[in-house]
Amino acid sequence: MGHQKLVGISGRVSYAQGGADPDKSVIIQRVQGGKRVKVGIYKTHLDPQRIEWEPGALQWKDGNVPRDSTFVTHVEVVLPAEVYVTMCTLAALGILLAVCLFAFNVYFRNNKIVKLSSPNINNVLLLGCVLCYSTVFIKTTETTTGILCKSRVIGFCIGFTTTFGALFTKTWRVYRIFTNKRLLKRTIKDYQLLAVIAGLVMFVMCIVVAWEIVGPHVMVVKYLENKIFKLGHDEEVYPFVRMCISEYSIYFSWIVYVVEGALLSFGAFLAWETRHVKIQALNDSHQIGLCLYNVVILSAVGLTLSLLLDDNVVMLYGINSGCILIGTTVTQMVVFIPKIHAVYARIDVTSDPVGGPGQSGTDRCGASNKGTGTTASRSTTQPD
Repeated sequence: MGHQKLVGISGRVSYAQGGADPDKSVIIQRVQGGKRVKVGIYKTHLDPQRIEWEPGALQWKDGNVPRDSTFVTHVEVVLPAEVYVTMCTLAALGILLAVCLFAFNVYFRNNKIVKLSSPNINNVLLLGCVLCYSTVFIKTTETTTGILCKSRVIGFCIGFTTTFGALFTKTWRVYRIFTNKRLLKRTIKDYQLLAVIAGLVMFVMCIVVAWEIVGPHVMVVKYLENKIFKLGHDEEVYPFVRMCISEYSIYFSWIVYVVEGALLSFGAFLAWETRHVKIQALNDSHQIGLCLYNVVILSAVGLTLSLLLDDNVVMLYGINSGCILIGTTVTQMVVFIPKIHAVYARIDVTSDPVGGPGQSGTDRCGASNKGTGTTASRSTTQPD
């Protein structure tokens, strides 16, 4: 074959008998500042072939290398540390308050005022408050498991039912005694009230267990399409949140709301019916009324905002935790402060007149307690 010549990318190429053009490098140039600038050399004779760039030769607008596509970054929206630490600190203080009130109950268990207030049931109430406080420590962000979702739901349902179940069973005992129209001897012991509380808790637990069997809570990732924002240099940030989702939550959650609402309504009825009983150590109707008002308002606010702020995990956690902290703390204080004041002020509880259904305002009530129950007779009420 004779000599062959052609013009290629690297310039003039010639082939002769026995070999090709020894120059196999390609010069890479770029127009910068209105003139051609050598930026690199593509060497094809090396193994592997490669480009050797001229140091500092390439210059880009604004100093940024252009992208061949938009660079997307996924960022999880998490709870700010200061919010979580603040809520957990308040919850820990609430638990400490419950422990102090429990110690008060135990230390003054032989005091007549404390005995009349059903200290065993009050301890159960404090246990429910501690369970409610504990749910504040459970956050459902920055995790991929649904166990925390289940724990929060179960803990709050049991805590709420235990707290108000204990509060209302005490009032139910007063109602049963002072609406005894036949004035027969009637004994209602603490273990009977504990059985009622356990029954309420088991009923709610059956609903929650059925909920987890039919439509278990799982952790899902939800991208906030309305909060996507762009950064410079063709970069977009996609925020996302982790949420607890249950397929049938709309049905089971409303069942729980109805059950707990019925419990609150029943407590309101008992508080109204026993409002004439003047033995403050025995009757908590006024305290229950205040607790009901507090809880109903907070529940309405929390439920409404939960529906409106479904994907705003930071505000949702703050609002729910705040409602739990305020409601639980107010309940403890409303129930126990009058008892603490009566103990230290040495108020006599045996001389208050009793008025109620089936009794005249001139009747007198003598009261004592041995911690096992309460008995009603024709003219006196004495614990059994």
